[in-house]
Amino acid sequence: MLGSTTFVCLSILVAYAPQGEPSPDCYFVSPAGSDVADGSEGAPFRTPARARDAVRRRLAAGHSSPLTVLLREGVYQLAAPLALDWRDSGTDEAPVTYAAYQGERVVLSGGRRIHGMTSVDGIWSARLPKVRSGDWFFRQLTVADRRAMRARWPDQDGALRIVSVAGAVRRFELDHAIPAVDLAKQSAEMVVYQNWSVTRGLIVDSDARQIVTANSMGWMGHGDSTTASVGKPVYLEHARAFLDQPGEWYLDQGEGLLSYMPRAGETCAQTVVVAPVLPQLVRLVGDKGRPVRNVHFRGLSFEHSGFALPASGYAEIQATHYGPRLGEKTYVQPVAIECVYVEGCRFDRCRVAHIGASGVGLGPGCRGVVIDRCVIEDIGGSGVMVGWRGVGELLEGSEGGLDADWSDPADVPTANEVTNCTIRRCGAASRGAVGIFVAFSADTRIAHNLVCELPYTGISLGFRWNTTATSQRRCLVEHNHIHDVMRLLADGGGIYTLGWQPGTVVRGNYIHDVHRSRFAHGGAPNNGFFVDQGSKGLRFERNVVHDTSGDAVRFNLSSREDQQWAGNLFGSSGLRNPAARALIEGAGPRPQGR
Repeated sequence: MLGSTTFVCLSILVAYAPQGEPSPDCYFVSPAGSDVADGSEGAPFRTPARARDAVRRRLAAGHSSPLTVLLREGVYQLAAPLALDWRDSGTDEAPVTYAAYQGERVVLSGGRRIHGMTSVDGIWSARLPKVRSGDWFFRQLTVADRRAMRARWPDQDGALRIVSVAGAVRRFELDHAIPAVDLAKQSAEMVVYQNWSVTRGLIVDSDARQIVTANSMGWMGHGDSTTASVGKPVYLEHARAFLDQPGEWYLDQGEGLLSYMPRAGETCAQTVVVAPVLPQLVRLVGDKGRPVRNVHFRGLSFEHSGFALPASGYAEIQATHYGPRLGEKTYVQPVAIECVYVEGCRFDRCRVAHIGASGVGLGPGCRGVVIDRCVIEDIGGSGVMVGWRGVGELLEGSEGGLDADWSDPADVPTANEVTNCTIRRCGAASRGAVGIFVAFSADTRIAHNLVCELPYTGISLGFRWNTTATSQRRCLVEHNHIHDVMRLLADGGGIYTLGWQPGTVVRGNYIHDVHRSRFAHGGAPNNGFFVDQGSKGLRFERNVVHDTSGDAVRFNLSSREDQQWAGNLFGSSGLRNPAARALIEGAGPRPQGR
């Protein structure tokens, strides 16, 4: 008769245990456990990091069969990102798996629950000594598993605009009088909606209709498209006087006081309120020549990470890349789950949610990484970035390295997959973010995903604004369902492309409801496919596109002749084609087994 430990391991991880092989060894982790325990089912560890250390010792001693860490239900408040390196690697035949116990919800959290909320005159509040002492400040709050809104004015997008700009794009006159409050003392920010990006800056002075920010507002030198220019919509964020709508909150740093206006049905005693502490949750970081190999994550939720306003402000350029001005160094947002020099690792049926910056990043040296059947939602920046360049050696590129490729061809992320995932509500703070970003990578497969509810583009391919060669090639984007995108900004689409991408195929995708908001700035339309500058070498076949605010396809400094086209069904008339129904039914996540 099988023991209970062996039975649990087999029932959860049968997909990982080859038929006829002995069951994998298991360690157990529980919020009620102890890190001085032995990690058995009866005496589980308390933290995932302790289990990682136990696995590492077993591997160093020559262990050669599958190892599994089973986490029992609960929230694990991480003291630091869970960091794994080459010493934590499994093999093809004997992977290392971190999995939720069967039927239980496991959360690895970079946040802390706020306790002791009290209600006075319809406003909840809590004293936070670490905020008052200057040891903690956060720009994101999750209430009842939903992102709460930082108190803002006005509450409606498009209701406030810039009338004039002066002082090196730091001094602004607005078209309505500001509520009488000293914004400079409240860590308040000004947020500007540009054509396809946003800018955020700390307010250092305000009076009547005047705002002064600490830094220039925008990526300077690229014209009005990426700067806070006349006519652009703005709003002001994070002042106690703006706390006037259910679901809004404000953090008084001087007093260490969090205030929140509850939504209907929320109660102090039962509503879970969480604020982020950590900027990242998981770091899989190997070395060149010693990658992290064959580590699998299954059924886990990764939640709550923060993103501090950069010292220079956040002048977004495109797709969560930002920088002060054309020609100067540019940056890309950090990611909650960072993969660098990682091979053969997997994320299966995981959730990534309530993230301040971007979600999952596959950086240099990532090969054969699979993200499958995951839910990635409520992300401040982009959902998944294949070709994330937050680290790594880059060639000298133009525009401050914005379009710089890898200096070592061996660093090119290769043969990675994002499949059967639901990716939604990205760009919650950085409105120019995208659902899936793919650039400077080879043989990437993006298939059968649902990508929706986005302020800007659904899937972005390539990041070079001309036809010079890069490592971006042979990407397969197939059978994705993309809808309800371009909710706020302009000059994008369901799928957006840049640069020469030989061998790239875009097929069987279903794209619809590509919007254009009434206050989107600039004259460029939003489309099903936006084939932008330098796009070349792509094949578009058997895609269904309808209900787009602009044409189904648009070209800018590119041409139809530079791509291949076959069997696409564009516009509502295309829906009458019998082939359209089969394509529509085949798009999006597939039920298991299909």
